[in-house]
Amino acid sequence: MKIRHPLVLLLLLFMFPLSLHAQTRQSPSLLATKAEVDRFFSTYVELYSRKDVQGFLSLFSVKAIQNKKDDLEAIRKIYTDFFSQSLELRYQIEEVSQEIYENGVEVKARYLISQVLKGNRKERGWNGRIRWILVKEDGILKILSLDHQHERVS
Repeated sequence: MKIRHPLVLLLLLFMFPLSLHAQTRQSPSLLATKAEVDRFFSTYVELYSRKDVQGFLSLFSVKAIQNKKDDLEAIRKIYTDFFSQSLELRYQIEEVSQEIYENGVEVKARYLISQVLKGNRKERGWNGRIRWILVKEDGILKILSLDHQHERVS
């Protein structure tokens, strides 16, 4: 095929590198993989159920906010008090949905908590909806935001 018009040749030469670039351009990388998020929540449930305050709090960003009002110090006090009242704790999450983005991860679930109190050994339970926003700090997933609402306390 012989191209007679120099403008057509110039246009073809100009467009070829653009189409090649469009084919090799990579999509933005996501903040984490599903497996990383799954591991994070496996650790979250384990530390919560073991009442490991220090380990559990290490999952939170220094900028963390809970229920749109509690900063990290308030979060520390809430979980320290709750864990110290507990002889036993069982924490479960179900109906989990994950949305992984370039700059964060949103996870929604239903939680179930079973607590046996120290002293009287009375059992209490909570369940409800929960939503976490995770970010990476120094390459590690951390909770930036946690919002939960008890639907039922027994």
